[in-house]
Amino acid sequence: MANFNNYDLLEIVESFALDNGLISSEEELSERFDQMIEECWPDIDTDDEVMISEEFNNWSDSLCKDGEIHEEQYNNYCYVGKYS
Repeated sequence: MANFNNYDLLEIVESFALDNGLISSEEELSERFDQMIEECWPDIDTDDEVMISEEFNNWSDSLCKDGEIHEEQYNNYCYVGKYS
């Protein structure tokens, strides 16, 4: 029987995501964002950190609203990808 007393909500969410093939870490979310901008916006100015951060926030917000990431992930994850 599982005992969740020693885990915080983010750890539980990440474990569930991992078990179900969903985004399960800050690094994975950032890697997927990197792939998305490279495919959709190949000419984007990757030196503009403010714009990259804003786009990451908008993108992760849409994933949260669509139920692809949990609100706990949205509230706690930051962009740690290769353009950060």
